[in-house]
Amino acid sequence: MTEHSLAIRLARPLRQRFDIKKSSMAVVYLAMLLIPYLASRSLDIDYQGLYQALLGFLNTVAMMAFFIQFPLVGRLKHLPLFSNIDWSMSRHKKVGKWLGIFFLLHPLLILAPRFLVSFDDGMTSVVEAVTSPQLLTGIIAWLVMILWVLTAVFRDKIKISYETWRLSHLLGFVVICVLATLHITSVGRHGQFDEQFNILWWSLCAMAIGLVVYNQLIKKADLKQKPFKLTGLARISSRDWLLTLRNDSSQEFSFEAGQFIWINTSGSVYSMHEHPFSIASCKKNLPEISLIIREAGDYTSQLDTLTIGQQVYVDGPYGSMSLRDGETAKGVTLIAGGAGIGPMLSLLRELAVNNDPRPIRLLYGNNSHEQMVMQDEIKSLEKTMPDFAQIPVCVNPTNDPEVRRGVITKEYIAETIDPELASHWAVYLCGPQAMIESVQASLGSLGIPAANVHYEQLSF
Repeated sequence: MTEHSLAIRLARPLRQRFDIKKSSMAVVYLAMLLIPYLASRSLDIDYQGLYQALLGFLNTVAMMAFFIQFPLVGRLKHLPLFSNIDWSMSRHKKVGKWLGIFFLLHPLLILAPRFLVSFDDGMTSVVEAVTSPQLLTGIIAWLVMILWVLTAVFRDKIKISYETWRLSHLLGFVVICVLATLHITSVGRHGQFDEQFNILWWSLCAMAIGLVVYNQLIKKADLKQKPFKLTGLARISSRDWLLTLRNDSSQEFSFEAGQFIWINTSGSVYSMHEHPFSIASCKKNLPEISLIIREAGDYTSQLDTLTIGQQVYVDGPYGSMSLRDGETAKGVTLIAGGAGIGPMLSLLRELAVNNDPRPIRLLYGNNSHEQMVMQDEIKSLEKTMPDFAQIPVCVNPTNDPEVRRGVITKEYIAETIDPELASHWAVYLCGPQAMIESVQASLGSLGIPAANVHYEQLSF
């Protein structure tokens, strides 16, 4: 073990030594989905055929998946299954779409056997279902669910603010949670068969609502007691800002290079104006942390309205990407696209502090050379670090002979990797989704194992 990897390992918080890998997380997640169904096997239910048995299985699994949607977005960094927020958010979005499709088909799947008997029998059942007071909660939950899933899928095309959408999304699914639980405990096969089984569903409902209360009230009350202060605000390119925050409380704040935080600059800790940004500094800079933010939306285009000295509420750190992912690698490549330079710069600064002897390469892509930030510092690190070099790439032409022309390609990536050590090379990525997908494909063809590629996707 090298000196630098030993230092990283010793500095690692104890709970992070037991992080669950993504493959194991998927297994645990799937096992959790089966809990209600396995519990239902203790009930002596006659499903009256294979179709009904299969439908019962799908219903219980889908409802459990719905309830788990809440902890997936609960920022539960101390619970291993939900601490990898990139994995959790990705799972939340994908499962949410499938749940929307399944719940849309739910009444059709239930009524399908009636239509197989005869069309008239099927239509009679539809009329009875629509007019039955007992099914009202289910119908309302069904309609609200479909509407809210559609607003989530097409959020980028809906002309409402992110904060308004987030609040309505949160409250809407709390309503759906209660109505759906009422429906399955009063009309569902399991609820009708054994009232004690309903304790499971109501416990899951209470857990989901409890998480919302915790995140929106209890956690924020705690954050109010440990504010940060905005100590620096500077434009470092035509589209990029450097924000510097200082921990203004007596409570310690720490992070690992590569992680990110949510910041709230609205003045009220209880507002929905929270935005995730990667930390660009390293632990040596504490109690100050810095963020590099690119103007790309309503909030980021108004950064010049912030005031030096104002309070900023910080929730975090989050994210599983860190140098410990590649502590045994023979070399490290950092690939940044545009605003993705933030976490890559944090990793680079930490590597510099550790005086890491391995070959370190930064492949930095941008539209124009003017948007390449922190170049003086990066060039200085090229002189002071044992084996570090930057390869800048710009779409627009430039007079700098060191700058590659175009986008980040397989050929440019290959320049940063020793082909004989490819299977032992660590790669860190941050940038637009299209860039990440393209780079991942190139890395695979260059012999970099998928397990050696680390990135966070911050499109929450």
